[in-house]
Amino acid sequence: MLRRVLVLLGIVLVVAVVVASALSSPMREDVPRTERIEPTAGQRSGMNAGGYEYERPRHRPDARREGDDRPNVVLITTDDQALSDMRWMPRTRRWLGRGGVTFRNMISPHPLCCPARAEIVTGQFAQNNGVHTNGGPYGGVGALKDPDNTLAAWLQDSGYLVGMSGKYLNQYDATQGVPRGWDYWNVATTNEFGYLRYPMYGNGDPVFHAKDYSSDVVRDDTVRLVEDWSAADQPFFIWASYYAPHGMCVDDAGCARPPMPAPRHRALYRKAVPPSVRKPSFDEADVSDKSHEIRKRDKIGRRSATYLHRNRIRALAAVDQGVDQTFKALRRAGELDDTVVLFTSDNGYLLGEHRYRGKILPYEESVRVPLLARGPGFPKGATRRQTVTTVDLAPTILDVAQVEPGRVVDGRSIMPFVRDRDRPRRDSDILVQAGGRADDSPAPWWYRGVRNDRWTFVRWSESGFLELYDNRRDRYQLENLAYDARHRPVVREMKRRLKVLRDCAGAECRVDLGPPPRPRR
Repeated sequence: MLRRVLVLLGIVLVVAVVVASALSSPMREDVPRTERIEPTAGQRSGMNAGGYEYERPRHRPDARREGDDRPNVVLITTDDQALSDMRWMPRTRRWLGRGGVTFRNMISPHPLCCPARAEIVTGQFAQNNGVHTNGGPYGGVGALKDPDNTLAAWLQDSGYLVGMSGKYLNQYDATQGVPRGWDYWNVATTNEFGYLRYPMYGNGDPVFHAKDYSSDVVRDDTVRLVEDWSAADQPFFIWASYYAPHGMCVDDAGCARPPMPAPRHRALYRKAVPPSVRKPSFDEADVSDKSHEIRKRDKIGRRSATYLHRNRIRALAAVDQGVDQTFKALRRAGELDDTVVLFTSDNGYLLGEHRYRGKILPYEESVRVPLLARGPGFPKGATRRQTVTTVDLAPTILDVAQVEPGRVVDGRSIMPFVRDRDRPRRDSDILVQAGGRADDSPAPWWYRGVRNDRWTFVRWSESGFLELYDNRRDRYQLENLAYDARHRPVVREMKRRLKVLRDCAGAECRVDLGPPPRPRR
């Protein structure tokens, strides 16, 4: 009898423990269960080619510093987000806009995925880090010079825990292993990352995600790292690299298909109107003064632009939730006041302006991106109008982390502008450029130019065609002034500035070239 009672009590105790464990597990809003599915042989081939043995990232404990009170850093990036898309990200604007600093003149000087990301991890322009485009002889992760000498390694060597989830440099696959510096490494191992059905490294384990929405994977990784690393006696750096709102990539059609929103967001924004259709540059009537890249294009049409726009901002809704969950995780962990958070995009996006849909071109919609930041030392609800760039991100992170770079960086920390809104940026002439076509270009450059507070000047490499826009008087860049007689002195001076900057390195990229030139009266 006693034995039977003890058995029954044991069963009751086990059930109680299981139930209590289930009830105590935190349930996050809109977080689906992760179903990890083994890939087929064909799917696995692009992920583990050649029988590569995965090596888990390791951290060197001798780099830890007792009592390290430097701030954590969380970098959140989107892919192909237009500056105007911030209107549809209310949580991000609340956490970072009201709680920090919004930079009104943030520039991606090489507005394409891989070169921009190479700028982030090196603090260098493409002529110095080697990444001119997304693939081919001048692009992709294979073109990155000294790939183990990057921001991640510099931070890790100084005692930071360093992790990343999402999209890295184009052409990365798991056979290349983990670059030095990463304690956590869960990145896409296919050039066409996408939203569903994609492989990831899995921090040492190849994982094929068949049903996991990619933005949710990045979000969950980021939240988990915040929770786990907040207990460590050292600061951390996390790069949450979202794929949204990049288009869907299909082999025959490139990446022109609209992005795929999360199922929970497919009905959002049914009446949203793209800001581009209200601009005089939308489906520009006369493009005879533009480059061949624009002259060859047909008009896009309001209906097509609207359809694409709504799917883009729907895809960003999951990112907006991810930002919200990241901040809530930081607050729960008691790390919110000790963490610098930066939000930006790798490049902007044209949605019908000048008849173009996409990025890479030197027009304002392509090179201007959001930058919002908050953390210790950042004023709340502030704006800054100094020109800052993607090349400045690494020097800024190193500044707040009190770390020296392992290579000569071309950018500068933006922290002086954070502290002083009236501090001028005298080196406001920024090199803008794009590499040759990734697949068949025999040349390393497609165009190169200079943008400053007044002018955008571009020289197309193969044809020698010039474009000059007065951004103060012609904000939509409708009139190319490069061949106007009154603007010959401006063209001459902008050519001189391009000659100074096109091969610059380090401090040479931060020189004061004087006030913007003026046209003849």
